[in-house]
This record gives sequence, C-alpha cells and structure tokens, in this order.
Amino acid sequence: MFDLKRKLIFAGAVSILILAVVAFVFLPALDGSGRGNIIEFGSYNGKAIEYVQDSFFLNQIQRNIEQYKSSGKEPDSRKVMENAFENTVFRYALMDELESSGYKVPKSVINKFLVNFYLDDNGKYSARRYQETPELTRATRRKQLTEDLTAQRYVHDVFGDQFGHFGLKTSTREIDHIKSMAGPERSFNYVSFSTFNYPDTELAAYGTKNEEIFVNHPVSLITVNTEAEAKKIAASIEKGEQTFEDAVATVSTRDGTDTQGALTRTMRSDLNALFAEAEHLQTVLSLQVGSISSPVKAGNSWALVRYDVPPQKPDFTNQAVLNAVRDYMFKNERGMIEDFFTVSAKNFAEVARAKGFDAACAELKLEKKTTAAFPLNWYNVEILPPVAREGELAPAAANETFLRTAFSLKPSEVSSPIMLGWNILVLQLAEEKAADTQMTELIPMYYTNYAQAWAENSLSASFLSSSKLKDNFDKTYQQYFAN
Repeated sequence: MFDLKRKLIFAGAVSILILAVVAFVFLPALDGSGRGNIIEFGSYNGKAIEYVQDSFFLNQIQRNIEQYKSSGKEPDSRKVMENAFENTVFRYALMDELESSGYKVPKSVINKFLVNFYLDDNGKYSARRYQETPELTRATRRKQLTEDLTAQRYVHDVFGDQFGHFGLKTSTREIDHIKSMAGPERSFNYVSFSTFNYPDTELAAYGTKNEEIFVNHPVSLITVNTEAEAKKIAASIEKGEQTFEDAVATVSTRDGTDTQGALTRTMRSDLNALFAEAEHLQTVLSLQVGSISSPVKAGNSWALVRYDVPPQKPDFTNQAVLNAVRDYMFKNERGMIEDFFTVSAKNFAEVARAKGFDAACAELKLEKKTTAAFPLNWYNVEILPPVAREGELAPAAANETFLRTAFSLKPSEVSSPIMLGWNILVLQLAEEKAADTQMTELIPMYYTNYAQAWAENSLSASFLSSSKLKDNFDKTYQQYFAN
C-alpha cells in the first residue's frame, strides 16, 4: 500500500489559510522598502499589493523566510515572494467579499483580543503598559487585528473551524463513494514501442524522398537589430570601408551564428524557418558563392547573408544527418512515426491473442513488463492510490484512452495499441483485486481534511483568476529582484 497516512497528515497540516488569515506579527520592512520607494506587485479590486513597511505582503515574505530558515533550507527568493503574493491576494479577496456583505467584527470582540498586547508579567491587563504604548502602534494593532478577525470569520463560515462548526460538511455517503473509488485495483502486463527507436533505415528513406529539405547551406550572417543598420553596413562593405569579417567581429549580434558568423543550423528546413518571408528566403537561396545578400529578415533580426561554399547534398549514411532527419520528423511528421510503430503493436497484439502474451514476447523478442496494482484514479487524486507512473506509464493518469481501455479489459484480454506519450503500448489484464483494506479504513479518518484542502485550493484559484486581480508579479520581480 502506498504511504497514504503520511500524505494525508501532511495535507491536513498544510493550508494556504494558515498564512492568509492570521498575521499577528509586526516585523520591520526589508531595506529599501520605506514609503519613499514603494514597489507595487499588483492590486486586488484597486487595493495595492505593496512591498512596503508593515504591509501584509511584506509580513508574509518575512514569515516565509523564517519558515525556510527554521527548516534549515536556504530561502528561494522567487518562491518566497510568489507564495506571499498569492496569500496576499487571498487575504484581500476575503476582505473584499466581507466588505461587500457589510460584515463588521464587534468592537467587544476586537477589544477582547487586544487586551493580550497589554498584559503585565502576571498575565493581567496593565493600563500603564497600554498608556506607554505609542498611539500609532496601538492603532496599527487594532487595524491589523480587525482585519485578521474579519478574514477569520469568512474562513470559519465557509470552511468551518477546528471544532467542526460551520463550513462545508461531508456526508457518510460521500465518504463511502470515495472509498468505492479505491477499488478494484488492476495490474497489467504490457509491452511498449518507443517512437524514439524509429529505425535509421526509415529515416534514410524519408530523407532520400525529401532530399531538398536536408540540403546543407553553409552560409555566414551579419545580424543586427534593424533594417536600417543592415543597409548601413551593406553600404560600408560595398564601399570597401570594412570587410564582411570585420562587420561580424565588430557589429554583428551573432544571433544564431558562431563567433565567425557561420550559421549554426544550415539545413534547408532551418533556412525555411529562419527566413520566414518567402521573398527573403528566395533572396538567400539565389545567392552565388561569395556574394552578399541585400538586408533580409532573419527571425527577430535583420541580416546580410553570404554563401561560403556551394550547397551540399545530404549524406544519409552520416549519423548527424540522420539525427537531423529524426528531429525534423518528430516536429513535422510525428504521425508517420506513430503509424510505423502502431503496425508493429497491432502485429504483437494479434500474436498475443493467438499464442499468449508471453509467447508473443518471446517470438517477437519484446520485453514483458508488469505494473503494480492501481485503481481508476483520474489525474492521481492524492487520497487514492496512484496510477502507475514509472517510465512509459508516466502520462497514464491523465490519459482517458489509456484508463478507459485498461479498465474495460476482461481477464487475460489483450488490448489494441494505445498511444501514451512517446510510446505505443499493448496491455493485458494481469490481475484484478479488491482495494487494500488498510487504505479504505484510513480514508474516512482523513477525507474531511482533503475535502477542505480541495475547497480552499478551488477558492484560491478563483481569486487568482478573478478580473479584480491586476497581476504584475512577474514583471515587478524581474525588474527589482531577479538579479
């Protein structure tokens, strides 16, 4: 049985609401974030998410850093700030929802919690400690606590509190349904045909039939950012003020070239992609050896192109050329490769049905593999045992055809070929058994935790995709913190 208990306990302990609701901490801002230099990461319904002294966002950043340090890990600045940003969005969204509903925390409740800031050494309220606290600090504490209790009210109403009051409820029928999804479990024998094993002979045959695509065009380029720059350099070379080589060394951006200006990818298919405009491609292809083209658009650059030697026909006995054909076919002719292996897979399936799975593997010299048992777990929901995800089966949990076929097979039945990622599989049902009883006994104990986590994640996702959110996180992070 997979380690369900460990996963369930972890899922119950980690919640975005823990950091997004309670923020009873007042930490100094990081250097450079004073009011005179506010960095804004976005806003929610017009309320700015700011990297500034005493902001919820900055407090979240500092909390995240402390969590990293307490676990002995070096903080990842982007993850720290991204998590803080998402928590702040969640926080602001909760406050926005409650404000629109008109809810306000009673002053008596706020005062009850505020007392804790002004206790003496014996745990009793101290009027003196209250009077000695700066007025700004008192006001900040009241404002922060009011927000915390307001957000907490929303969370308790929607998700419930630690005593099971309020919030979402789960029925015994719902839990029974989840338990039923844990079984039956099935294991499978299978063989796989990797499309990466497409034979060199097939590559050579395709290359020979489409030889023009793989002709090598050894050209050199001077690349610059604008057409005007390219024209200026062309005029300078024509006047003899500089050579092509001088321009490569002094002004070329060398976009797609080596230090000498030679284009690094020179097959006709590469030129077709680089010189996307037909007129400019034709300009390049019509060049004589040693002559220099007029300015042409080359990807995002402008270029002057020179043929160094005549185009060279491909040698399909050369492995580098065959690798280039393979790359081209995977990008443009993947269906042809899949069809090739589908024929082999169909042939195996026919032999397996006629002579048996093991006999077919022996006859066709294929390796038989066997999966561990797993239930029909679409997208590998954590509360259930996972669909096998080793090797070729890594995409299986998210492949409807695979799961539908696998869980429709009768005992010992052999499937038709199934395309899964880069492989084509043929399955045979090896065994079907009831769900592990230990696992089904654990589900009712922890399902409520999972259900709440799923609800929280759904709500958070809705806020993060809301039209009220103005998200400038990536841009701001890159501008101020990436380096």
